[in-house]
Amino acid sequence: MKIDIILPCYNPISGWSDNIIQSYQHILTLAPQFQIRIILVNDGSLRNVSEQDFEKLHQALPYFYPIQYTPNRGKGYAIRKGAEVADATCVLFTDIDFPYRDEDLIGMIQRLQESKADIVVGTRADNYYQNVPVWRAFISKMLKLMIRTLLRVKITDSQGGLKGFSQKGLSVLKSTRIDRYLFDLELIKLASKRKDIDLQPMVVHLKPHVVFAPVGLVILRREFSNFLKVLFMR
Repeated sequence: MKIDIILPCYNPISGWSDNIIQSYQHILTLAPQFQIRIILVNDGSLRNVSEQDFEKLHQALPYFYPIQYTPNRGKGYAIRKGAEVADATCVLFTDIDFPYRDEDLIGMIQRLQESKADIVVGTRADNYYQNVPVWRAFISKMLKLMIRTLLRVKITDSQGGLKGFSQKGLSVLKSTRIDRYLFDLELIKLASKRKDIDLQPMVVHLKPHVVFAPVGLVILRREFSNFLKVLFMR
């Protein structure tokens, strides 16, 4: 069975290409029946990305599709670029460091297969907040509260970085317009409005020692504006 995994890439930490190879090999060890293609989208990175990294990935991965462009456009834009070429039966996206357990990623593929779901949203386990910085945990909890209070959607944990799609579900992802982080919330709202889309949550678990990028005030202001766009979206 063919699987496409979209990985957005922007100024990754050193050793990122080795981590992709290690994660890829571990996933195939757990589920050798899958033919997995990595679609890597370099979203205008300014550092820590070199031609040597891409050459290493080409050599190590039997199915590898790189996309590169400048300038940086944002995670939502990058994942939609990857979705444009994703033609597998099951398509997933996650972060470049594969922060969630590989067993959960395989479980999401199996959920898409067995339940005939169109979109499976990784919702973060209860112990997630024990493993993240206090400021990031506060922001995440506030966003969930705002979603639960103000939006009529089926899933209130929108920002987990692992989601899976059938090709029908992928069409909803392609219809999103927000370029940055809250494209996930836009996706869930669009899917929640459609009776023909089977949208399902699935609990996922962080790997230990995941490194989180800082969330500054500039990002918060921009994403609050995007939240308002989703809130008043018809």
